[in-house]
Formats: sequence, C-alpha cells, structure tokens
Amino acid sequence: MKKRIVFIGFILSVFLLFLSCTTTPWSKKHPPEPAPVSKVSDKPLLVKTEWLAENINTSELRVIDYGRKVEDYQTGHILGAVFVDRKSVWDEMNDIAGMLPSVETMLDALEKAGISHANTVVIYDDMRGLWASRLFWALEYLGHEDVHILNGGWNKWVQEGHPVQTEAPVVSRSDFVSHVQPRLLATKGWILKNLKYPSMQIIDTRSPREYIGEDVRSAHGGHIPGAVNLNWIHNLTEGDSKTFLPEEGLAIMYESEKISKEKQVVTYCQTGVRAAHTYFVLRLLGYPDVRVYDGSWAEWGNDPGSLKITGTENSLKQ
Repeated sequence: MKKRIVFIGFILSVFLLFLSCTTTPWSKKHPPEPAPVSKVSDKPLLVKTEWLAENINTSELRVIDYGRKVEDYQTGHILGAVFVDRKSVWDEMNDIAGMLPSVETMLDALEKAGISHANTVVIYDDMRGLWASRLFWALEYLGHEDVHILNGGWNKWVQEGHPVQTEAPVVSRSDFVSHVQPRLLATKGWILKNLKYPSMQIIDTRSPREYIGEDVRSAHGGHIPGAVNLNWIHNLTEGDSKTFLPEEGLAIMYESEKISKEKQVVTYCQTGVRAAHTYFVLRLLGYPDVRVYDGSWAEWGNDPGSLKITGTENSLKQ
C-alpha cells in the first residue's frame, strides 16, 4: 500500500514538473501595461518662463490662459495656450461671490479646454499669479496632481520676447475624472467648529486696512477671530512682472509669523482669490495641510451672526 502511494506521488510530481516547463504563466502572456512616464511632471510647482519656452511643444503639456479677459486673449496669448473663463472655478453662489461652482460645472469647462489627468498643466495670468493660483487650487481640489504656475505670467513672457499668437488652438474635448479632495476646502461651518482648537491657524491675506475693519467691503468689517494678517502682496518681488519671492525668503516670512507645518492652515480674503495665492505659496513651501475658505469675507462679513474682530482689540464683535 505504501509503495503504491509513493508511486502515485512520484507520477504527480513528474506531471506537475512537465506542466511548469511547457506552459507560460498568465502574467508573462499578459504583462501589465507600463505606467506612462511624464517628461515634464517632475518640474517644481512654480516653473520659469525659460523652461516653458523650451518645452512649449511637448505633447502632454497644456498651457492655460486663466483670469484674463477674452478680448486680451484674442489680442495675444502664449503659443498654444487655451483660454479658460474666470467663472469656470469662481462664481457667485447664493449671493456670495468667489465660491467654487458645482463639480459638474467645473469639469465641463476643463474638459472643453482639453485638460485631463494625462496633461501637465501650466497656468498663467496677467495679475501677478492671483487668478492662476485660483485655478491651481481648483484643479488640486478636483484631484489633478500635475499642475504648475508660470512665474511672472503673461507680463514676463512678453517682456522676454517669447512666442505669442492670436489664433486659438483647436483642442479635443478631454475626459477629466474628478477625485475631489475635501481637505483642501474650508467652509464657514468647518471653521466655526474648529475655531477653539489650537491645531488650526487662519491667515487673512487681505490688506491691513481690511483686516482691522477700516476698509469695509461687506456688510461688516474686521477679521475672523484668531486670524493672522499676512498680505498676499508680500509673496511677490517688486517690479513690473511681480514674480514670486525666492522660496528661502517666503519660508522666512511665514516662519516669522509662526505659521506652522504641524497645523491645519486656512487662508481667506474677500472672495477666495488672494487666499488661493497664499495657498499656492504654502504648497510651494511644503505645508502639508492647507485649505482655502472660498466664501471668505464675502460670506463671513455679510453674516450678522458670525464672530468678528475689528482693530487691534481682543473683544469679539457680533
């Protein structure tokens, strides 16, 4: 009996060995598709005009003209740049200017511009990066992981004599699958729930006069309790093109205001544009947890029940 079992085991072993030598594993027959390798996505968040000029014909690159008037775009724009209207990611919702539109609205505009996750997106404007930052934040909110801003934007590009055109390029509609990142958006309700926690830091990116309540652009002036005033304009150099400060200088500025990478940082302004500019800078500096409050003071300052601080006083104004 034992001899018979040993013999059967021997036969099975020979059979299995034969199969292993004469068949090809499924993984070798059908190897996995190699992951696409981007030629440009290893670039920093803030790209130089020289780099864009060298890579302007890269097939996966999508240059976006955002924030300018369509008439200005038609007069001249960066070679191959596609126009995207401001209201694509900045609109008035429930009488509050500056809110993100619905995801469906944003995707429709971005797909018409030919933007997909396969593209390296470079955004520029003629407003010192203000509007470019807004679209940068919106694309990251929608889950795009390869978005950049052109340092100096349209003004620097033209000053340096890089190629421009007047004709709008023809692009095919893309398929942009959103992966919404709620952690990049702060709502009024979320801020109210977290005001008492020291783990949250708020940056008011408006002018000092708006912050203390002298320049009133809503029903009420002042600022959100606990907010630090750091005017967005300080992110930039002087001069016509207004490029971003070097990262070393930006890091010193934010560290001097004790803006910590260990905390949740919320930026706001009047309508979520200057706030997006500071969001971009903090992303550039490697802050891991930053949100934009898109309702900003347009919402907070028009709410009669929200807590507000004016001047340099510590008391809360209802």
